[in-house]
Amino acid sequence: MAPERYALDLFTARLLGYAGLLPFIGVPLLALLDAWETTLSLSMLYALYSCLILGFMAGVLWPVLCSVVSPLKQGLVAVGLVVVSVITFALLSQFALLVQAGLFALLRLYEIKQDLDAAYPPGYPGLRTQLTTVVVCSHLCMWWLS
Repeated sequence: MAPERYALDLFTARLLGYAGLLPFIGVPLLALLDAWETTLSLSMLYALYSCLILGFMAGVLWPVLCSVVSPLKQGLVAVGLVVVSVITFALLSQFALLVQAGLFALLRLYEIKQDLDAAYPPGYPGLRTQLTTVVVCSHLCMWWLS
């Protein structure tokens, strides 16, 4: 029996991907319902989770860097998105959610434009587009609510 090419099957990727959406859906709902009563603001919690997930998603590019002609360019994109995210939250917090929404969309568009989807397991590119769409919409909702 030949070994599997991809360790992560599409079912597991979907399960983990959709589970990762829970804070992106739940936090705006808590804000809408005004159901949060701790010292940590919902916006700060959301921003922290958003930076973490953007870093993770940009980190997905790292294994792909081993198989491309210009790994420096893609490495700079992967690192640069996260750096821009953190700097925006630190210096321009009033625009952070809008910038973050753009960074998630930019990462996905970059993957498509650079044909990185070909390096991903079958079905994963479509899942990435679905997840990114929900995340961008969630950021816009959270910005509108704050």
